[in-house]
Amino acid sequence: MMIGRALTGVKIADDKKAILFQTPDGDVIARADGDCCSSTWIEHVELPARGFPCEVISVEDLEMPEPEQPNEYEVIAAYGCKITTDKGEIVIDYRNESNGYYGGDLVWPVAEGEYDPFYGGVFDQNVSTNQWVDVSDT
Repeated sequence: MMIGRALTGVKIADDKKAILFQTPDGDVIARADGDCCSSTWIEHVELPARGFPCEVISVEDLEMPEPEQPNEYEVIAAYGCKITTDKGEIVIDYRNESNGYYGGDLVWPVAEGEYDPFYGGVFDQNVSTNQWVDVSDT
């Protein structure tokens, strides 16, 4: 979906539950999603060193170090996604909070504007407001 696309910018939702990639052909939104009764959010985004516009060369998951755990009843899991462009890397660091039985993911469109019908969690706890701000503002 992203490989070969030109990117002109990146924005993040003010609730950190989605990230928007601006392209000349229209926006692509990746949504933070958590299994069942968990919550997922985007913790940090690193933008390409040489800026925009740029072209996506590859997209891959990253293994991230385990974050400090808040207490014995909550588990925070760390995930990463690296988008390599011709002007540097976009690294998305995202988290999931649960009781330890659930995980999180970035959900990409399965087709233009269409997402997996199970997106959002049991209680819609992962549904973003889609109020976009600059990445540097978060």
